[in-house]
Amino acid sequence: MAKSDLPAIASPGSRALKNAKYERYCRLRASAQPRIPAYREAGWQTSDDDDAYSNACRLERRPGVRQRIEYLSRQAEERIAEKRQRIEERLWSIHEANIQDFFTTENDLNRTEASSNPAEITNNPVQQKVGVSPRARVVPRPLTELDPETAKLIEDVTIDSKGRVVPKLYSKTWANAELRKMLNIGGQKEREQTDLSRLSDDELIQRLADQAKELGIEIDLNYSFAQPKKTDE
Repeated sequence: MAKSDLPAIASPGSRALKNAKYERYCRLRASAQPRIPAYREAGWQTSDDDDAYSNACRLERRPGVRQRIEYLSRQAEERIAEKRQRIEERLWSIHEANIQDFFTTENDLNRTEASSNPAEITNNPVQQKVGVSPRARVVPRPLTELDPETAKLIEDVTIDSKGRVVPKLYSKTWANAELRKMLNIGGQKEREQTDLSRLSDDELIQRLADQAKELGIEIDLNYSFAQPKKTDE
């Protein structure tokens, strides 16, 4: 049998489940729905939260259901990662855009005045020649000359007095702010970590105790690390 004739082996969980309720439940769970609402939305009617939760747990222990949820979750994460990468690449392109790519130079031939007296020009053949002096000037590059990736960096255009299209690029400041949020540079998480590093041992212990109390969790931690070392007498 040729290599190309080998049957393709499907990944575990890649095929939709034949049971419509099971498939619906797996898709809801893969989209981060909690067990109880996902169980009910999939089509099972129960008013008792405990029953819904226990039934959902038993359902997820089924090999086909568990593999289907894992597969759908992995696919969703991969798509999100791909979209995030495209957005980040786009923002970096805007952030690093070079304005010189959108302009070029052309020679402007300026006529020089040979003489202000018409009679002298008629009588003097040398002065009948009008001199020119080339002068380079910067002008917008025609949009048709820009490659597609470069043209995507233009947010808007305006028309100048000579009918030329002048590009306006996306804001680098905006792109910088979006990148900082996406990469969590200077974000809330980073500030919280910095704030925690500034707490004393007593303040840190108290904050942990307050958070546990708010969550209704009883904790019994060994705080000996916070106690000063005893010196030998």
